[in-house]
Amino acid sequence: MKLIYLTLIIFIVTALAQKKPGSCPPNVQVSECKYTCFSDKYCEGNLKCCRTQCGGTTCLQPVTSRLPGSNKAKPGHCSSNPTGPWVCSNRCSVDGDCRGKRKCCKNRCGAMECAIPLDYDDTVRVK
Repeated sequence: MKLIYLTLIIFIVTALAQKKPGSCPPNVQVSECKYTCFSDKYCEGNLKCCRTQCGGTTCLQPVTSRLPGSNKAKPGHCSSNPTGPWVCSNRCSVDGDCRGKRKCCKNRCGAMECAIPLDYDDTVRVK
């Protein structure tokens, strides 16, 4: 029994350790409804294993890659009452995953996505 638990732990740690940088694109609209990969390690090069709109998985080019030093918070605040579509999978982890002035905020489903902060002012240049 201990051998089974040990094997399971090794499998999980190995799968998590092989996660590639970047995020999957939102709303993957491909007609692949079966699992063609189970984690990033099943995908070639820098491709990531992403969920499709109909519930399958496929290998796709990531849409974001985190640069060194990009973990700093961007100015502005996230909405406490987000609106928009019900997308229930994370699209970012930190503000640095988002382009431009967008911040990584919770959406109405509770998942993280890039959003324009409430106090965004495009006349003020952020250094």
